[in-house]
Amino acid sequence: MKRTKICCLNIKQEICDYLSKTFEVYNGCLGKIVDVNKQNHQQNYTYLLLNHDYPENIHEYDVFISDLSNFEIIEYKNEDHQLNNIVGNEAYYFVSEAPATHFNPIPFGCGLLKEKTCVDGKNNRPIINIIFQYKKQSINYKIRDTAGYRHNDTSYEGTNYSHTKDFTVDNKYGKEVKICDNKIAKIIFENFTDEIEYHQTFKHPTKWDDNAGESILDPNFLPLLKNKSGQIVSYMWISEYEIAIMLPQLKSKKQLLDILFREVLFQYFSEYFPEIETKTWTRNHQYYLPEQQRLEIEKQEITKKYQEEFDRIDKELEAAANKYKFLHDILIETGDKLVKSVITYLKWLGFDNAIEKDKTATEGLLEEDIQIDLGEKGLLIIEVKGINGTSKDSECSQISKIKYRRSRERKRFDVFALYIVNNERNIEPLKRTIPPFNDNQIQDAINDDRGLMYTWQLFNLYFNVKNGFITKEEARNRILQTGLVDFTPTLKELGKPYWFYQNHTIICVELQNNLIHVGDTLAYEKDGRYYLIKITEIQQDKKPINEASDGKVGIKVNEKVPEIKTLYFVKQHIND
Repeated sequence: MKRTKICCLNIKQEICDYLSKTFEVYNGCLGKIVDVNKQNHQQNYTYLLLNHDYPENIHEYDVFISDLSNFEIIEYKNEDHQLNNIVGNEAYYFVSEAPATHFNPIPFGCGLLKEKTCVDGKNNRPIINIIFQYKKQSINYKIRDTAGYRHNDTSYEGTNYSHTKDFTVDNKYGKEVKICDNKIAKIIFENFTDEIEYHQTFKHPTKWDDNAGESILDPNFLPLLKNKSGQIVSYMWISEYEIAIMLPQLKSKKQLLDILFREVLFQYFSEYFPEIETKTWTRNHQYYLPEQQRLEIEKQEITKKYQEEFDRIDKELEAAANKYKFLHDILIETGDKLVKSVITYLKWLGFDNAIEKDKTATEGLLEEDIQIDLGEKGLLIIEVKGINGTSKDSECSQISKIKYRRSRERKRFDVFALYIVNNERNIEPLKRTIPPFNDNQIQDAINDDRGLMYTWQLFNLYFNVKNGFITKEEARNRILQTGLVDFTPTLKELGKPYWFYQNHTIICVELQNNLIHVGDTLAYEKDGRYYLIKITEIQQDKKPINEASDGKVGIKVNEKVPEIKTLYFVKQHIND
């Protein structure tokens, strides 16, 4: 049986070997980049020849696969760039001139490929053109006829997209993509979104609609992937002369091609693949076997049901993201947005009277950002800053001046002052300076009777309150502390782990008059947040026991724990 001919250009050998199991594959290339730095440096110019590799019977190939990112750089060799057996009175060379250091023949080779594959309409059916995209490269070539007394120069401008219909817009690199809402896009990419990257964006072509009397988006152009900005980075386009499939860059090219051939090309373009055609028509519903149609319908119903569940969860996720957005904002924002998100947080914590104070000058002095009426306890004033570094001494102490002014106005010494900083907001919190205050700044705050706090503390406090490690009332009282505010929960220390087993689900610890039972709840701290774990088994001297109070024991817990330094005992079970 005749096998489909596939021409691979700049495709890795492992992919060619895989395709060769089913098809007749030619492993060629669009061209190799030549290092001409030495030659141009010596004589200001270099004569070169093309070095692409196409099959002699290229017109017999229906499928072409090219990777625009996979190019090779080779050293210049004089013997590779000499015309031999010249017939006639013309001898053409490509000219590379200083200061160019490399000669890139690929764009010209792409133009030749277009001519040889007849995408201009000379073929009896369109070619299938699969391309792994890369940034567009345009080169203006100088071509010289070296025969005769005078040299005649001509020029040619080509791009690495010359072998397909060029829909390129911008060279743009990124990794965040969204699968377009169509069946083919989902089939091809649903398992690969985490490893995709793109280097080029494309436009959706238009065509004239006589009925509408205007240009419309070409319905034969199917976007497959878009970037975060909604720009097209992958597509399928079907014309009279070409079936173009523009793919992004990714590691699993062999696996993606396997899905593309099996689930798309074999299904929709089976006439190109006579060796597998008998396998694909059986999937059409007209040829279903007994029970197959019923099961297919059942499968579709299940898929629809789960899709509806996914959609419901997505909506709930979006609602949750909006509801708790203030928790991310306290770690990201600055200025008014940061102040508003801190006020939202403080109201959640129970400071119902938290208000934003107008930032107006009074006798040249700025007001506090937030003011909280504590009733009989007095007044809490807060200054909030979002900065890219850590705070200067003057920034930490600015709130003291406002505090003294408020005390004079009230004629009472019941004003509490607090400075909250979203430090190093340009980097993720776990890589920030913790705490973001030096010893002198903390001691000065104690001496001045004011507090210091950072937003990463507030973020962790939210979860510690939710998990029952500290109450909202206790947290509100601690906010009135002087110096560095501390939200560390009051927990009884059980011991310090000295070894972990079974993927960190067994913790070895030495007990000293601390009674524990199977079923008790323990706790540990990681990066400022406290977590609950439950004892499922206890062993001592390699024997299972129900309780222990002294000596070395192995404690098996209900989930994996990190490399913790201290284990805490929770006397009563804490409800989430």
